[in-house]
Amino acid sequence: MARKTHGELSAMEREAIGKVRELRAAHQAVFLDSELEERAAMMHDILRGYHGNVKLRLEVVSMALGCTMRTLERAFIAMYSETMNSFHERIRLEYAERLLNFNPDIKLMSIAAELGYDRESEFNRFFRRKKGMSLTEYAREVRSRQEKGDFSSGSGHN
Repeated sequence: MARKTHGELSAMEREAIGKVRELRAAHQAVFLDSELEERAAMMHDILRGYHGNVKLRLEVVSMALGCTMRTLERAFIAMYSETMNSFHERIRLEYAERLLNFNPDIKLMSIAAELGYDRESEFNRFFRRKKGMSLTEYAREVRSRQEKGDFSSGSGHN
């Protein structure tokens, strides 16, 4: 996927920067040990709020939070026991699974587009790498479980 040049911000990134400002105001009321923890908590909230959208670049949000990616990453790991990138990917995957579990007949390109992918094939590669099966296989498995009356949300794959 093509990346924007360093100086260009997407509409989503501009919106995220606006949310950074809102979150900074909201987080001021919560006691945290340090301003860096506050920033890591804001990054967490932003990534969750955008469902891990691939077009939301961590570097851009880190800069908007006023710290380097490396510094923010250390605080994020200390607070959440995972990297920002792994959280970003996990949230994206969980969101896709939730949508497919709710409606296995959903257009796969609509999920891909909602998560920032320009092509369904890119999203399918990501999904297959993380789940060990394609989106179509996952949707088929969900339909099969639902036909059997099993409305659990998970497959046996990780």
